[in-house]
Amino acid sequence: MTKALTVIAEIRAAPGKGDALAAFLAEQVAAVRKSEPGCLAYRVHRSTTDPEHFAFYETYVDDAAFEVHRQSPVLAQFRQRRDALGLVAGPAKVSTYREVPAG
Repeated sequence: MTKALTVIAEIRAAPGKGDALAAFLAEQVAAVRKSEPGCLAYRVHRSTTDPEHFAFYETYVDDAAFEVHRQSPVLAQFRQRRDALGLVAGPAKVSTYREVPAG
């Protein structure tokens, strides 16, 4: 079994703030990719049916790399700015997964 950890995180923009959140998240993605070598994939997606709903697809080399991400000062700064700007409607829903190896 692989040690890699995949994370799916969903977040909702505050009403009417979908475009502002999209721009903000694009900046966040670039910063995370640059500062976290244990992060193999970090992509944000916007719903095609609900423009205020976003999902992150993230993959880390292992649980420790995900913990580095969770404790990252870069991410903490983005969260503070995001909340100060009132861009989100509540906390993110985060789920973690491990790959099922092909048989």
